[in-house]
Amino acid sequence: VIVQYGGQTPLKLARALEAAGVPVIGTSPDAIDRAEDRERFQHAVDRLKLKQPANATVTAIEMAVEKAKEIGYPLVVRPSYVLGGRAMEIV
Repeated sequence: VIVQYGGQTPLKLARALEAAGVPVIGTSPDAIDRAEDRERFQHAVDRLKLKQPANATVTAIEMAVEKAKEIGYPLVVRPSYVLGGRAMEIV
């Protein structure tokens, strides 16, 4: 099965397909997760010593407000596990 086509649905099914023994051709489910999980992606960029804008991963509104004050405005705010800009906001 090729999960790179068809939007978010096949990407979300990739792990379950792999666990069920269905061969996944192309990008591995783990690589998909690394791209979609903002925190994992940030750690990979840090490990590779690549430049990136100031950023943070938060799990509560209070944390978001605190990090926003540290980073400064404007901010790009987006959820993990969404690619293609869906649910992204500029604040």
